Amino acid sequence: MIKPVLPPACYTEQSWFDREQREIFGKLWLLAGLTQQLAVDDSFITRNFSGTPVLVQNIKGELRAFRNACAHRGMPIQTAAHGVRKMVCPYHGWGYRQDGALRGIPNAGVYGLCKADKDEARLQRFALEVIGNFVFVNLSQDPLPITEQFSPQIRDVMTRSSVHFAADVSYAHFVNEYNWKLNFENILDWNHAQFVHPQTLAPLLNYTQEGTIARAQKETSLLFGGDEGARAASADVKDVVGGEDPFVSADLRLDQISFFGRSSMPYAPRWFSPLLASPCDMGAFFACNLFPNVNFGSIHGEHFYLQQYVPIAPGRIEYHSWVFTSRLKEHLPVQPHLLWGIHHAEKRVIDEDTVLLTELQKALKSAEAVGVMGDHEAPLAAMGRWYMKALGECMQ
Repeated sequence: MIKPVLPPACYTEQSWFDREQREIFGKLWLLAGLTQQLAVDDSFITRNFSGTPVLVQNIKGELRAFRNACAHRGMPIQTAAHGVRKMVCPYHGWGYRQDGALRGIPNAGVYGLCKADKDEARLQRFALEVIGNFVFVNLSQDPLPITEQFSPQIRDVMTRSSVHFAADVSYAHFVNEYNWKLNFENILDWNHAQFVHPQTLAPLLNYTQEGTIARAQKETSLLFGGDEGARAASADVKDVVGGEDPFVSADLRLDQISFFGRSSMPYAPRWFSPLLASPCDMGAFFACNLFPNVNFGSIHGEHFYLQQYVPIAPGRIEYHSWVFTSRLKEHLPVQPHLLWGIHHAEKRVIDEDTVLLTELQKALKSAEAVGVMGDHEAPLAAMGRWYMKALGECMQ
């Protein structure tokens, strides 16, 4: 048995929320989106992290991140969630260069700005890193190296997986009524699948008599088994079974609470399988949990899912969901009906979790303590220990 680490208050009270916005989301690297969404000149993504509006834009082939606020009156430069548009404020037409410097002002004479004023009028820039197709931003003025947040193995998995991504993505976002940590704990908790998803996800998995999920074979995987390089890169892959690494280190590092694993998923071709160029992980369900709030994985390497749980209040998140397939065969047109069907199935699984996590959030408001934890829930306890250290023991 493992003693719970996090108190109920950290899921429900504003003081905890405010502190984690500063100490976690204000300091760590946060997923902004995928390079597939930023493939052409002037394509952009807008996000809101901890109340900070963020713009990521492709400018002449380079990705840059800025505070999404014009230097004139603070109007967002881009008002849509994503799209293709030059970096020009829609309010008064101020335009900006690749480095965030002012490019031009319509009707400049009415402002009476000198050259020094114009030189100072620039967008606030944020640090940006790209790993494979994953785009991360950091809001800190002195961001930690992204290598301190994600281990070499995690970064390698993101890079290797990205090679197989198709160009087209289905994206959706919506609001759920529970704390972000409940969702991250949920994805770490593989044991819930057979009870919460008995007709969706669980029937696809291969369970042992002990109730754990069977190991996946590496021989059929282009990600974790094919060549010598892949085998070396996957040396630290954890198969998703019970009783693995207990995460008992007292000096737990940040890069140790993001991890990945593979479980057995007997392969059966689906109607769209013949459309794919090279499914990369057949016979496996692959999951990569990126702290603080991202879940990425694949079904057979035929299609991929990406989820993010952005906190907007102690008991509320903005849930971001992307789905896409592995690369299609050459000369095939875009398959929007395929992406719609996959996303519909993905949302059904998400909704099954949402029902219970919403009820759990309500129950925690009056709870004095969280119950016992089993040995297989050691990763949840590890995340909790790091969280408490990051926020400071004074929050207890």
